[in-house]
Amino acid sequence: MSYDLSVHLTTKRMPTPQEWQTSIARHGFPLRIDTDFDVTALSGWLPCEYQGKEGGFEYRYAVLDNQELSELEVPQCLPCMISFSASARAREEFLSAVISAAVLAEITEGLVVDPQEGRSHESTLAIRWAKNVESSFQDDRTIPRFGHQPANASTPWWKFW
Repeated sequence: MSYDLSVHLTTKRMPTPQEWQTSIARHGFPLRIDTDFDVTALSGWLPCEYQGKEGGFEYRYAVLDNQELSELEVPQCLPCMISFSASARAREEFLSAVISAAVLAEITEGLVVDPQEGRSHESTLAIRWAKNVESSFQDDRTIPRFGHQPANASTPWWKFW
């Protein structure tokens, strides 16, 4: 099961991978993204390390037209969309995507859209959102679920029905 996020921004505000990584570190996140890629050309896996463990997510850059922006209910002044797709069952992948998306939104004054939650997070609130999500999943036994609620690791799987 994948967890999808998108960040919407102006095309001229897209940072270099090095600038993105610097901002991730500045916010105190234990995440390292691969910085050897072209932000507009990559369409595929972006490797990361979260707390020294292998992670990453599917990355895609696109520029949307006004009709697509209208359908997504995103302001027309934010035509650039970066899509993030990560495993909702792999903690390092999930948190790599959440943190990367939040930091990208913050440094570009963009908007994070979380379709699973039906919410969006403006740049000024994105870091707080990511820190809250991250703190919810500090235990390796917790698995991200839709709605960002960690699973109760002591509850047997058959009691979820």
